[in-house]
Amino acid sequence: MSTNTSVMDSDAMLELILQSIQKLIDYELAVILRYDGQQTLSVTKAAGPLADATLTGHTISLKNRKDLAAILEGRKPYLFSESEDHIDTYADIINLPLHHSCLVSPLILGDEIVGLLTFDHRKCNRFNPQIIGFIEMISTLVAALLVQFDVSNELIERTAQLLNERNNLLASESDAFRNLIGSSPQWIRVLDSIRLVAAAEAPVLIMGETGTGKEEVARAIHRLSSRAERPFVPVNCSALSTSLAESELFGHEKGSFTGALAMRKGRFELADKGTLFLDEVGDLPMELQPKLLRVLSDGIFERVGGEKPVKVDVRIIAATNVDLAKAMQDGHFREDLYYRLSVFPIALPSLRERTSDIELLALHFLHSIKERTKNSGLHFTEQAFHAILVYSWPGNVRELKNVLERAAILAGSGEIREEHLGLRLHSLTRRAAGFSAKPAAVTEKQAVYAGSADVDDGALPLQSIIKKRIERALEVSGGRIYGEEGAAAALNLKPSTLQSKMKKLGIRREWFLSSRGEH
Repeated sequence: MSTNTSVMDSDAMLELILQSIQKLIDYELAVILRYDGQQTLSVTKAAGPLADATLTGHTISLKNRKDLAAILEGRKPYLFSESEDHIDTYADIINLPLHHSCLVSPLILGDEIVGLLTFDHRKCNRFNPQIIGFIEMISTLVAALLVQFDVSNELIERTAQLLNERNNLLASESDAFRNLIGSSPQWIRVLDSIRLVAAAEAPVLIMGETGTGKEEVARAIHRLSSRAERPFVPVNCSALSTSLAESELFGHEKGSFTGALAMRKGRFELADKGTLFLDEVGDLPMELQPKLLRVLSDGIFERVGGEKPVKVDVRIIAATNVDLAKAMQDGHFREDLYYRLSVFPIALPSLRERTSDIELLALHFLHSIKERTKNSGLHFTEQAFHAILVYSWPGNVRELKNVLERAAILAGSGEIREEHLGLRLHSLTRRAAGFSAKPAAVTEKQAVYAGSADVDDGALPLQSIIKKRIERALEVSGGRIYGEEGAAAALNLKPSTLQSKMKKLGIRREWFLSSRGEH
């Protein structure tokens, strides 16, 4: 049920209640008003011959209507006598005779003032004092109904919000993980942590060696969060000089120091309502750490040279490749700041700790280079691919990517050979001794991976990517395997090899047969 439907149902229910009351009370105007807790009543529902559009959205200030405020405080229905001098409840918009019938009843539930129920009739003595008890009971039921409407609408709106957030998460997840390639258990745990913390507002501390992808993880958290449409502002703390670091983070006022020719916003203001990524936070100057702690606690700071507090709403994601616990012991990092930043820590594994992902990463980077450079003929030789798999990669994913970028330049439009990689021989020898997996069918793997970027799921295992690629080729060929228009030719595989892979992956040719396919 949508919120709009709920509002329609509540309006119809209030209409039914007022119509039912009219069978016992001869009114010409019945109005239900809501109290906002801020000295204002607003019309929620009106019924009767005198009800018209002028009442819609009409408000009454209790600051100007002390009589109605007193009745609300008294918490009892009040019937104005014929001779009693009073201001008409709706004197501003409805012209009633000087003497007419008027009954008002506070809508009270427990200790809460919910609103006011009013009845009017142009003739005198239309409301019997004996109905006061009945009106008080009805008023309690109306108050309970209004509160229930509020609770239901809040629940519906919250449910809709959660569903929207869930749908956004599902729709954007593949895009968020587009650069986080891997299917090893260690990497899947990282992806699970990203999914878990993205919806929260808690600070995140990402720990890992240089080149493990800390900024990519931070960007993925931002893309999956409710702040995805707001700025993501990265700051490299190790590049901040002590003299200018405060101005860089918090901004400065005009004339605050030599060269400050104009007011300048800092990174915190630029990231307002979004995410601020503090890379290498362990290198943050000690002089700035107390001010950073205050912003994390209160969201308030002053620009350099300024006296007026600036309030921001920023989510902090920090990253470090140093041992902050040791930095605390050495007096280089504040303990209270560490605990404030590390509400949700994520430890990224080095590439040597997830060696099963090297193959997928290499194929992914090769495909990206081919797409970007329009160099479809670029491919690994078997020796080069073997060297990639056995190398220890001390620079992690960043080193792998940079090595392949350089190798692609050296290879031109042809094959990437082992010498193009420029890997250190001692690292190759050390790991190759214990490497037993034979990187056979390298050409097939590269051919099958081609186009895998369209799968939109960097977290898929290699076998899943291969399966999707084969299924796509079979769909295009109408189930045909052999011939120039067959799936085997499209995948640059031998038909027998393709059939073997289909059997292994549980793919049946019959699913894709069409009038253009084989029979």
